[in-house]
Amino acid sequence: MKLIIPAIAMLFMTTLTHAQQVVNEAVIQMKTETTNPNSDANGPAVANDGEGRVTVRMGDGEIKSKMYFKNGMTKIESDMGMGTNQVIIDSKEKKTTTLFEAMGRKMGFYTTDADMQRMMAGGNNNGTDSTRQQRMPQPFTPEVFIEYLSDTKKIAGMDCKKALIRYKDRRGQEVQQEVWYSPDFVMGEGFRIRDVMRMTNIPGLEKLKGFPMEFDLVRQNGAKVHFQVTKVDLTAKVDDKTFVVPKDYDVKPMSEMNQGGGRNGNFQFRMGGGGQ
Repeated sequence: MKLIIPAIAMLFMTTLTHAQQVVNEAVIQMKTETTNPNSDANGPAVANDGEGRVTVRMGDGEIKSKMYFKNGMTKIESDMGMGTNQVIIDSKEKKTTTLFEAMGRKMGFYTTDADMQRMMAGGNNNGTDSTRQQRMPQPFTPEVFIEYLSDTKKIAGMDCKKALIRYKDRRGQEVQQEVWYSPDFVMGEGFRIRDVMRMTNIPGLEKLKGFPMEFDLVRQNGAKVHFQVTKVDLTAKVDDKTFVVPKDYDVKPMSEMNQGGGRNGNFQFRMGGGGQ
């Protein structure tokens, strides 16, 4: 009996040591490197066409980002080389605000989940041509299967494991996506991994038993993407002011932004690459 009690105590302590942490406040740094053989490597990430319009192109080269998370609020700051990009995600209000600072201009747009649903459905109730032109593709949400492997690797000072995500792409072809993840923590309520990693668009990331730390993928257009977390601070104290939209930005509803280059627009936003 004397031997059994210490053994039970040891098992209990081991379970506590390896318990997964649910994080409600953190700062995570990451980088995304994209190589697209079919794009203009010399084209700037931010450009002015001389007629008052600014085009922001994302997806080529290396983008370093810092993510702040606190109690359902998320902010991602990204360095695009010639400008900065901020995305503020309010999970309670279901609102996403995207801000750009480039070439001396501060601008942005916001959208809600309801707005996105209307755009994917083809517009609002009046069905005008301009609204129909803003129709967005339906989100890609295939059935996924995750296999957890025994491979281990150190990433950003954390012991990570490998998982294999299997699904069928839009063409019905099977995809096997390798992802390194940390089993030590997951983000708390209100964290939306798909919004944070929208440029990679890997189905099933939200179902991982941990936080995605590194992966490589190849898009349908031939672009190669490498994502990696470079620093994790799970003890950070994030100021509530971090998620406040600065007053010196010209922020409009997404419905008023010009993504097609119309004559009345002064802002164009184009994501590089594409989904799986």
